[in-house]
Amino acid sequence: MSTAEFLFAALLGLASGFTSGAFGIGGGAVTTPAIRLLLMQSSDIALGTPLPIVIPSAAVGGFNYWRAGKIVPRVVGYCALFGFFGTALGSFLTSLIDTRYIMILTSFLLIYLAERTFSSALGRDRKAGGEEAERRPRRQGYCDRPTWMLAGIGFCAGFFSGFLGVGGGIILVPAFFFLLRLEVKECLGNSLVVIAILAIPGSVIHSLLGHVDWIIALAMVLGVIPGSYAGSFFALRARNRRVLALFAVLLTAIGIIFLCKEVRGLV
Repeated sequence: MSTAEFLFAALLGLASGFTSGAFGIGGGAVTTPAIRLLLMQSSDIALGTPLPIVIPSAAVGGFNYWRAGKIVPRVVGYCALFGFFGTALGSFLTSLIDTRYIMILTSFLLIYLAERTFSSALGRDRKAGGEEAERRPRRQGYCDRPTWMLAGIGFCAGFFSGFLGVGGGIILVPAFFFLLRLEVKECLGNSLVVIAILAIPGSVIHSLLGHVDWIIALAMVLGVIPGSYAGSFFALRARNRRVLALFAVLLTAIGIIFLCKEVRGLV
């Protein structure tokens, strides 16, 4: 890799890190297509290399949210534990099931979640978290939702991550917001910490399979660390409704890209 390519990869990492810290999604939605389409690497490298990049990115952003008192240990613990099982099952099923039709359904789900999120940003969805969650009396760092719900969210996020290769954050953040009724910035922070934990076994496996380009990973890590810090710094100081609106735009973009890609593949 030339010096120019190394610096370009670092800039891509900076963008990925900012997206990760600001929206709690880990950054894979940026790094995977960037490595495949812009750095012209194979699909195996594009899928495997983002995993070790996610760990420092999510950890740095998660640390900022933890320092701000936004991390709920019970949520992180159960979601990460059951997320491991979901990731293992999802990864195994990729060899047995055609994922294209599932991806199309997932695209519609993301677009629906984007609409719900945008409605919440406009104050139309009173059943969600957001501003109401900030005013609801609740002990900081505690979630009173049943264990089965936390386990189910973690399992589903892990399953979709392993089965479809999408970041678990696009499942975790809406689930935390609409099901657990967490405050917006708690959703982002807890999602990042869970993602950082779930990325560890995947990084080891893909590294052993030779699917990680460590030069690209190093270049991107140099960018994602300051990017994630800046993204989480921005989100923690932004109004909840502004963060929700931007997250809704991101969900819509990911959903449309996935839908167009899979529909074109069926033609």
